[in-house]
Amino acid sequence: MALVIGRVDPGFLDGHPECATIIPLPPQNGGAVGWSSVYVSFACDFGDAKLRTAVWNGGSWRIGELLVTSAGGRVTLPIRDGDQKISIGRIKADDKDQGLTPIGYMIETTLKA
Repeated sequence: MALVIGRVDPGFLDGHPECATIIPLPPQNGGAVGWSSVYVSFACDFGDAKLRTAVWNGGSWRIGELLVTSAGGRVTLPIRDGDQKISIGRIKADDKDQGLTPIGYMIETTLKA
């Protein structure tokens, strides 16, 4: 099993692309090393956070949103064959959101047997 953990940068994307966190992905169900399925999840504490997600799949971006709550478990972003990288950025969850809530991410995968 391969495991990578990291942190989503603070600040909001609205007019500030430097607040985006770019996450390269291992190849799903293939690649030179022979990875199996890839899973990406997010978690937070000290408040709720809303994320804009953009997943690059060799020619286009798949854009969406995730709500990550401090009272809930981790939230998974679906990864498909051919996905190569993710751009994650904060967007306002509510009027109290200041873009500082700590958010972590985790990438999990296993080697093919």
